[in-house]
Amino acid sequence: MPEHQNRLSALEEKVKNAGLDAFLISTKDSIFYFTGFRYEPFERPFFIVVRPGQKPVFLTPRIEAENMATIAVPHRIVESIDSPAPAGGSYIEALQTVLPADANIGVEMSITGELMVALSDWSPRVLPFVEQLRMVKSPHEIAAIRKAAKYSDRGLQLAMGLARHGGRIADTDKANALLREEIAQQEGYLDPYISNIWQGIWAAPYSAQPHRFPEPSDTLIEGPNVGLSFLRVNGYSAETERTFFVTSPRKEDAEVFNTMVEAGKIGFAALRPGVSCHDVDHKVMEFLRAEGFGNNLLHRTGHGIGMGGHEGPWVAEGSDDILQENMVISIEPGIYWRGQGGFRHSDTVLITNDGYELLTDMPHDLASMTLGT
Repeated sequence: MPEHQNRLSALEEKVKNAGLDAFLISTKDSIFYFTGFRYEPFERPFFIVVRPGQKPVFLTPRIEAENMATIAVPHRIVESIDSPAPAGGSYIEALQTVLPADANIGVEMSITGELMVALSDWSPRVLPFVEQLRMVKSPHEIAAIRKAAKYSDRGLQLAMGLARHGGRIADTDKANALLREEIAQQEGYLDPYISNIWQGIWAAPYSAQPHRFPEPSDTLIEGPNVGLSFLRVNGYSAETERTFFVTSPRKEDAEVFNTMVEAGKIGFAALRPGVSCHDVDHKVMEFLRAEGFGNNLLHRTGHGIGMGGHEGPWVAEGSDDILQENMVISIEPGIYWRGQGGFRHSDTVLITNDGYELLTDMPHDLASMTLGT
């Protein structure tokens, strides 16, 4: 695929400009990004060694060598025997045949501590090259995320459609199986190695704990309840979240709901190329603090979305990231009351040349998010 070669060439240029002899790619998502190769490393390290002006070297355990030979981008394969391995067959000894002892090398930020220790004789520099490249999406990637966003909306519709006052969260979990079946039918295949389908409902008061996993026995009460659809479809991710009620909300809950929606609108209005992610989050947080919710804020306004559900850029106060055309992010300000519940919508958003486009398309308004009335 030409796109993979273009990505490797862009990385090679970064390596050259940094004055490095080589850059090592070691995580399975990064290997998929640069080659399209799907694999599970288990305990056997695998590297792509990128060197300016040379073919990339795929340093692979012998068990993967035949698989690696099918990768379309030009490359050279160097094998290790296994891990652990007898003398002369380890991945470090194989790497020593590619890199001299004094090579100036870089590694990606997501490298494991175990590999950093193994590579310590080279004193590798941890650099954000891969993360920088992944932030800006190609047309192919945008199309894949757009498709994932459609399924994300569908998943949340299914989960919320199963929500009933007094019902158990376990009753809404059927949405996961229903959506998997729909995607498999429509796409022809749902690749288990690069897909993850998950819909969940956070019933009040547990909706005030966004990272608490719902229990099957949790019971849906009036609200505010938060529904989440978070998925990766054949390599690319999207998310949709909505606060909803299963009976008519109290006046005070309606007011907080509408403030949360307004905070999201402020976030959307700030989006365009050249704007700092710090400024987007600051505008949202400044509004929520002015509305009296300074003690009810648990997290930033958003994050990047791509192959990973959470990746750069980070839409947060203190972030150095600058929005660029064809980045994809979430906008998801939240307001939380311990013991009562939380209010949060989340959308998957594409940065365009003059603003933004919502890739998710579920309603935001209170009337649409009040079910069964």
